[in-house]
Amino acid sequence: MNPQIVWNVWRRIMRESVLQNALFNTAEADRNWNAFSFSNEEKMIAQDYAKNAERAKWPVVNYRYRLSNSFLNALESGGASMVLRSLLAKKIDIRDLGEEFLELKGWKDYGPYVYTYCFEALNFLLTHEATKEPNGLRELISLEKTVAELMIGLSKNQEKPTGNPLLLRREPSAMHYQSQVQLSQWLRDKSQLGITDTEKGIENFLVYLPNLDSTHRFTMLTPRAVELYQILENPCLYSELPALLENNGYAGSTDDDNDCLKALASYQAITIPGEL
Repeated sequence: MNPQIVWNVWRRIMRESVLQNALFNTAEADRNWNAFSFSNEEKMIAQDYAKNAERAKWPVVNYRYRLSNSFLNALESGGASMVLRSLLAKKIDIRDLGEEFLELKGWKDYGPYVYTYCFEALNFLLTHEATKEPNGLRELISLEKTVAELMIGLSKNQEKPTGNPLLLRREPSAMHYQSQVQLSQWLRDKSQLGITDTEKGIENFLVYLPNLDSTHRFTMLTPRAVELYQILENPCLYSELPALLENNGYAGSTDDDNDCLKALASYQAITIPGEL
């Protein structure tokens, strides 16, 4: 038998629940092999696994058990520890959630790609019935999804920006997130995560990585800092800022501008050339 074909069939057995049921829980006479679009050689391989069902079943069960546990690890290690804490506070069965997610993903093994796993798991949770309450939980999911997105972006963009060194510019080590509820309530008192409702009210957060040896952090931004950060989506000279701000409906300048720019720079969100 071709080893690659054997591996392809085994991989399908590991990931496809319907195929597993046919091999391990269905009598030979009742199996519909045509339902799996097997070639003749693939069918022979699958039949051989079925004849040794008890021996073949254990690695599959072990694989799925390990992956089900990996869902929790992805949230905890991928930047969504507060979401995980909220789900646990709600007495949600994380293992059941993980199995539901992995079933949708064909029991994909994400391997070392923890942030990608976390990002996709949070997308799944955003619309899941389990996260409908309390008010603010889905906003928290979106905030921590920004963490995963930031880390994925950094892994793909490890080169320093090039161009005019005199330009104000954003750095890839920070991202802005605007919440429609007051998540700061939960960030100040994490014992309330997943328990109390948050109040309505727009809050702006910066998710940033201080350096490569640190974990991510959150800070709240003032409305003016947000305006300046948004303007710097495209690099510009300091002298061009007032006109760009006015063109976008903001005040051309305020007394706080330099302080806001310095604060953003201290969070590694932007680069300021020289002295302001």
